[in-house]
Amino acid sequence: MAYFATCRYGKMLLIGKFKRDRNDLRKRDKCVVRTERGKEVGELLTTFEPIPEGMSTAEMGTVLRRASDEDYKALATLEKENNPREISFFKEKVKELKLPMKLLQVDHLLGSERIIFYFSSDTRVDFRELVRHLASEFRTRIELKQIGARDQARLVGDVGHCGLDLCCRSHLKELGGITMDMAKIQKHTADPAKITGRCGKLLCCLRYEYAGYKESRKMLPSRGSDVLTKEGVGRVVQQNFLLRELTVEIESNGELVIVKAADLEGSPKRVAGCTGCATKKQKKAPEIPTQVRNKIEKDTMVRSITQDPPEFRKVAKVDQIPVGHGLPVITNSKPIAIFNLDGTFHAVQGDCPHQGGALGESKLDGTDVVCPLHKWRFDLKTGAYKSVGTGNLRVYEVKVEGDHILVKA
Repeated sequence: MAYFATCRYGKMLLIGKFKRDRNDLRKRDKCVVRTERGKEVGELLTTFEPIPEGMSTAEMGTVLRRASDEDYKALATLEKENNPREISFFKEKVKELKLPMKLLQVDHLLGSERIIFYFSSDTRVDFRELVRHLASEFRTRIELKQIGARDQARLVGDVGHCGLDLCCRSHLKELGGITMDMAKIQKHTADPAKITGRCGKLLCCLRYEYAGYKESRKMLPSRGSDVLTKEGVGRVVQQNFLLRELTVEIESNGELVIVKAADLEGSPKRVAGCTGCATKKQKKAPEIPTQVRNKIEKDTMVRSITQDPPEFRKVAKVDQIPVGHGLPVITNSKPIAIFNLDGTFHAVQGDCPHQGGALGESKLDGTDVVCPLHKWRFDLKTGAYKSVGTGNLRVYEVKVEGDHILVKA
């Protein structure tokens, strides 16, 4: 009967399936395997199991035998004697040929069937002349592999920020794409030193809980939504995706309370006939888009400020808002929309109470503010919802000093 098991081998800690005609080795045993590269010493990661009917064995390697004392001595000789000489010769030739490359590691296969040199470079390198020198010196097959930053960390790295072995060296073998959204949704700091690994790329561990955070984001009401709690109706001001909790500002007394998602008693009824909830939602979270927020901070030097009592603060310049247009800003940690109505400036709550649409990105329709998501209409001067139902906007005091617009929030 034929058996197969998963084995790890090589300096790059490669993983593959290997076959054997008998089941005489156990998990974590060291063994000699034959791969497409040659004979190598590997470590079994699983126990041997019978090969199922229909499973192809064409691409499987072969487990030759259990690693012996002679095999360990041969490996020690390669590490202590052969590798230093190979590294020295490689660096000497690279300097002589003036090649823009950096040697990272040498993988000398058991039995000297092949020598693999791993290197990094910012550009493509023509190393054909170098290969000829190496083959002439060591009289064996030479292979040069240029690797990226993540593989470089796997090859020469040790521990990460957490103090444990790098994930790519210990268990993570498929390095998928990592995006900034994975860091933002988990509310990580934007400091590159804290969210990047030894490779200079975003931490692979940002992926581990991302699916849970995405599920929580879909389940929890968005910021600015009205919800019904045991303390009464309130507005969501903060979300905790990991604990699935909401920070809610109670309308009746202005207090902030923390509510579990499971403890929500519902939300106020929406206007009859509204089809907004059935409309495809934006991919981004219903808050002021990052690009808009960055533009505000860069062009108008607006910052999120939390101070009490509220006072007038500069939020924009007069020439930034054409007549009939709006501008989203942030002051005192509140999203606000500033509009220019025939030369007079008005400020209202920046997120729609329906599903958090960014009102500052829309144009005025007469004196109406129209939500860009589901076309809810509000009176700019009073904030009143212009239909049957609830959902009025908060209105803020505005004044102009010179060419600056100030809002009291």
